Amino acid sequence: MDTIDFRNETKKLSETITNFLSDENINAIARDIGFIERDSKKIDGLKFLDMLLFTEFNHKELSLNAMALQLQDRYGIELSKQAIDYRFSDLSVKFFKVLLDKVIRMNITESDNIKFTSFKRVRIKDSTAFKLPDNMKEKYSKGNNKATTIAQIRIQFEYDLKNGEILDISLHPYREQDVVDAKNTLDDITHNELVVRDLGYVKIDILRKIEKKDAFYLNRLSFSTHIYEKKKTEFKRLDLGKINKQMERNKVYRITKEVYIGSQEKFKTKIIIEKLPNVEYQKRLKRAERNESRKGMTHSAEFKAQLALNIFITNTEISSNNVRLLYTLRWQIELMFKIWKTVGEINKLNKMRVERFETFLFAKLLWIAINWQIMRRVVSYFYNQKEIFISPNKLYKTFKARIMKFRKATLEGSENMIEYMNEIFSISPYYHKSEKKKYSITWSYDIYRIFDI
Repeated sequence: MDTIDFRNETKKLSETITNFLSDENINAIARDIGFIERDSKKIDGLKFLDMLLFTEFNHKELSLNAMALQLQDRYGIELSKQAIDYRFSDLSVKFFKVLLDKVIRMNITESDNIKFTSFKRVRIKDSTAFKLPDNMKEKYSKGNNKATTIAQIRIQFEYDLKNGEILDISLHPYREQDVVDAKNTLDDITHNELVVRDLGYVKIDILRKIEKKDAFYLNRLSFSTHIYEKKKTEFKRLDLGKINKQMERNKVYRITKEVYIGSQEKFKTKIIIEKLPNVEYQKRLKRAERNESRKGMTHSAEFKAQLALNIFITNTEISSNNVRLLYTLRWQIELMFKIWKTVGEINKLNKMRVERFETFLFAKLLWIAINWQIMRRVVSYFYNQKEIFISPNKLYKTFKARIMKFRKATLEGSENMIEYMNEIFSISPYYHKSEKKKYSITWSYDIYRIFDI
């Protein structure tokens, strides 16, 4: 196997990550935000970072005593549990948040882009959530009544599918719904970008503002959305149950219409209605029936018929045949959330102060983001150069298994980091190849070859 190309790829990446994680850089950031004193003797910014970044992943197991022992083993520093606990504060949260923001904005190289579209960016966004201990209700309650609801956090995640750049990782109370975030981040969208989002982010005023920016949207639409066809001057509600029967009878699997959405304000858009394969329909139907049983409710026959459909809206000129293929790429974000929880274990924690939890979480997201920089280059290199499809899930499992090798490379300088990176690249086509599964789309980029948008 030719190793010259990927060694060129790893050199700049290794230097960038090593410089970022250097003693000088980390401590300068810690001092600038006031997290450490300039004459700090015992635990500086780098040692605090080391204590949380290269450590026990399951934070249920990462006790204050374990951190104290770790500092003693690595640096000969003796600190009490109380002294370590004191270090978790608003400033420790800010420290890791600043580090995460800097990793997100790392500009290393554009040579690894997946060149499949003329859009400037293809923005993919979704959120994931998990429960927290009850003592965090005040900040992260699920509902507005903090006395009666559970504590739950929502993490918004957005990245550019075209070049792999992370655009946003941010923490929010669960009660702050996706549509609120969509409104708050509208200013980030620019000309000729494609915004691909799921049901929860759809609202007419948001779609209208995307159009005003000369940008594009592709969304899946909820069955509860009012959809109309205009007949002369009259708006007639679209009967999706009837459409499903017609598509079944005529063996038509995809139709496109010009419609208007909204019960009050009518917004003109293009709709693509797609009939699902029966295996996917049966999965949806079983989920709906489980929800019925759990909530003691009954869905109408029309609703169950609609479950056989996917409904998309867009203002692009993408052909209807390719809309679902492009939208399917959005589902890769769900794979990342699975990696965050099963490999990164971001949702495993015991009761602790909220500042300690947020510091832990930002440290974990920092680890995820640093390895994202490596992962996306491995994936794109083997797709572009070898047409080999690499699994991020398998890569992240290797990153976790070799976390102490990565720490050693960080401490010993860029040459050691290059050696670490080269090893990851070398083993990837043998140990990290994607396994294709029927009826599913993995992270692999074979879908890009089907069409040129």
